[in-house]
Amino acid sequence: MTIFSVIVLSALLLFFSLLIDYARIAALHKLTEDAVRSSVRSVLSAYDSALYERYGLFGRGGTEGGALFSQAMTANTEGPIGSNKQGMKLVRMKVESSELHAASFLGRHEVFGRQVLEEMKYKAPIDFTLELAARFAPMAGAMKEASVAVNLLEQMRKLYEKREAHLARVLMLQEQSSKTVGESGIAAMIPVQTGGMTAGVKSALRIASEYEEYAEMVIHDQMLPAGEKAKYTNEIKQYEDKVRSFVAELRRASVGMMKHHVELHGDAIQELEAARLRNEDMLRLAEQAKQQSNLSDYDAVSGRSITGSEPYQVPANSASDIKQVKEAANELVLPDGWFDDYRQELETQGTTAAAIAMEAGGFQTSSLASLAKPITSSASGVLLESVTSLRLAYGAYEEKYIHSAGIIGSRKQALEQGNIKAQLKQQEEQAGALWKRARSMLHGITAIPQTEEHIKIFEQVKKRYNDNLLFNWQSGKAAETAAEEIGNAMDAHEAGEQSTAVMDGLFSGMSGMLERTRDSFYFGEYVINRYLSFAPQHLRGMMTNGNVSELSQAVSFNNQEAEYIIYGFHNPIGNIAAAYGELFAARLAIRTMEGLIESKSLGHPLLILSAALIYGLEKTIEDMLAFTERGSAPLSKYVKVELKYTDYLRLFILMHGAEDEASFARMIAVIEQNSGTILSAVPSGVTGESKVTTQLWFVPGLMQVLGKFGLLEGKVVGNRYETTQTIGWSY
Repeated sequence: MTIFSVIVLSALLLFFSLLIDYARIAALHKLTEDAVRSSVRSVLSAYDSALYERYGLFGRGGTEGGALFSQAMTANTEGPIGSNKQGMKLVRMKVESSELHAASFLGRHEVFGRQVLEEMKYKAPIDFTLELAARFAPMAGAMKEASVAVNLLEQMRKLYEKREAHLARVLMLQEQSSKTVGESGIAAMIPVQTGGMTAGVKSALRIASEYEEYAEMVIHDQMLPAGEKAKYTNEIKQYEDKVRSFVAELRRASVGMMKHHVELHGDAIQELEAARLRNEDMLRLAEQAKQQSNLSDYDAVSGRSITGSEPYQVPANSASDIKQVKEAANELVLPDGWFDDYRQELETQGTTAAAIAMEAGGFQTSSLASLAKPITSSASGVLLESVTSLRLAYGAYEEKYIHSAGIIGSRKQALEQGNIKAQLKQQEEQAGALWKRARSMLHGITAIPQTEEHIKIFEQVKKRYNDNLLFNWQSGKAAETAAEEIGNAMDAHEAGEQSTAVMDGLFSGMSGMLERTRDSFYFGEYVINRYLSFAPQHLRGMMTNGNVSELSQAVSFNNQEAEYIIYGFHNPIGNIAAAYGELFAARLAIRTMEGLIESKSLGHPLLILSAALIYGLEKTIEDMLAFTERGSAPLSKYVKVELKYTDYLRLFILMHGAEDEASFARMIAVIEQNSGTILSAVPSGVTGESKVTTQLWFVPGLMQVLGKFGLLEGKVVGNRYETTQTIGWSY
């Protein structure tokens, strides 16, 4: 029994000792994990305070991470330095080694973007929704109709001008045709007015009137007795030579006139056909405009229920008024019957001219036939009748196409459309003068002096930008944003079209923010809140009196960080010019919408368009000056609320996007330039690794056997158990 009891108790003692050491090993793992996690978090508690305070970013800074991790591990496992290590502890750990590794860096776009989103997700929606969306939402319907109307009318205007240019050439060819007849000399060779006969001048009427005398002389000489000498031989020969010479001259004049007339007539028909084709293009364009326009972003903004939008309302019928202006574009299209009538008019003119040539040929035939012997009594009447027909043919052409009160004169008045074209010309001159002034204001920005210091800083930023792209394994393309500059528009009409495109982009960005993705909006708000932008007051002197000297220091990089992030030009002028160009375009689109409403009473769609552009340019210039004076301008005469320059920058960021790789690289480049810290070397997360051991109390050999079966996470070395714990953590 004693031996049996010893065997049983020994087995139990061995089993319990094994359980005790196994429990201590399990506790060691738990304590080590907690110690490493706590130590890693202690390391992350030392962050770059300057980076956080200015940009809201967390990055490792301060005490060296490895030393901090080692110190924290020692304190978490073995107790603080100098503490009493006497007494009973179930698990007494010893740190054999510890290492700290950087897990991620702020220079990585995914890391940078995540921290920005965490920073802005609670701040951005409130600011933007209340300050911007609520103000634009009430006017979205009117802006949509204005965008459609301006684009339609501008396209119609271009086709209208081409059509009218073709019709003007048709009229010019008609006038040249009539001039060809009028200057052919045929009128004097007839002559049309009997009182215009001059002694000694050959004419068809004189030849006909002298024919009876010629006939009498021929009959007299023919009736002389044989052998008697003819009395009028010389006179007869002179008349016959005069007739032959005259009819040859008349033939040359009529053939030359008709040849030139036919060429001009053919050219006129071609020009008329070209005008008809442009008219068909206008008709198709008007029909397409009746279809639902693809501007759902405006509807998405106007259809949203946004807190704060109620106090701002445009006139209830403003959208319908602008829609009526758009529908009035159909009035510019001419019916097909109009071109048929004009073609018939050209054909009639050609036929009338051909009648002159035909009667001239008839007179030639009659004249030569009248010289045939013997002389007949009817020849004189036929010749006079031929002259009369020629006079009537020429007179019919002259009355219709040469006299100012004829068909060409009536057609000229019809093509001039009363006083419409004169008014359009006057408005074009006024709009051109305003656009010249506005363009000089915008181009004045490009004349701002650039110092070597400013250029050098931009070169440094460009290098940081390219380095960050390379760090993120991008292609390294440092292509600058190709921002649409309204200042490059050739005239006011092109500027108007570009302004509607800018406004379409703005509402598209707002629609995306309200309905779909908000990331771009969050990044935009981050840019506006954390980066400096160019104060419009700096441009006051340049826009009022053209003085740009005071801007030489104002265009420094630190004054245009936000603009650089949006547009990406690596020079002191490009970003400011792009931002204020788009600001001008946005203001022009809104003011042109107002102009369409104000000018609707003019009736003619092109007069309305030109007047709206004149109104828009005048008010936009006033707005730009208001920005330079107080930094803000009224959103609209209907939405009487002031919007700051930075509010428009928010919209431009939505339009261009701020979540792409290039934008991230520019944001990071600005931070590195200002702080001197290379974010590609700033960890935002770390991984701590520590090797910890503890002494086994009972049977290390048995525990080593268990380890060989894979029942332990560590290993037994001598009489100590050793384990390694790795924990990663990030901000």
